[in-house]
Amino acid sequence: MAVGVVRSALRVVCYPPVPLPARRPLPTLALALIPRAVALNLALGAVVGALKLPVYLDSVGTILVAVLVGPWAGIVTGIVSNSVLGLLVSPALFAFIPVAIVIGWLAGIAGRIGAFGSLAGAIAAGLVIGVAAALASAVIVIALMGGLTASGTGILTIAIRATLGVSVDSAAKIAAIATDALDKPLSCVLVYLVLERLPLRLSARFRTA
Repeated sequence: MAVGVVRSALRVVCYPPVPLPARRPLPTLALALIPRAVALNLALGAVVGALKLPVYLDSVGTILVAVLVGPWAGIVTGIVSNSVLGLLVSPALFAFIPVAIVIGWLAGIAGRIGAFGSLAGAIAAGLVIGVAAALASAVIVIALMGGLTASGTGILTIAIRATLGVSVDSAAKIAAIATDALDKPLSCVLVYLVLERLPLRLSARFRTA
């Protein structure tokens, strides 16, 4: 009994406990970042909507958070952004929450595999995200709005139908893919430029920056 006690005491003296690495306060950073990203989405979306441009730029904040923190944070940002728009602009925008989820999830995956480490990688990630978002949004637009919206994409749909003589559904799909093929790479390039200018002491706090 005494020998066991002595051995235990020697282990404590000779082998000090190894300190566990400090956990990064990612949840706190995410909670601080998500509201700002939502505000960025709303601001850019409002400007583009007012100008009737055939792009959106309302996912820049979603992509930025997803790349910095991870897919789940990007998904939350997208859901909150669309929910706020649904309350302030039109309830129909609630239907596009699945598109925001697709964007947040894919952007987070792209960030984890290092796609935003270069400009070419960011553009490639934008193309993949754009095609996936276009396919998801086209189904929603056709089902709920007959293929036409009051945005720049709706104007593009009318132009494509008049030029090519295709159906509204086909024109809506073409317009969605064309718009997102431009919008999402552009959004990803903007995120890449932001990441390039982040101070090292700040970017080191995020696991994928």
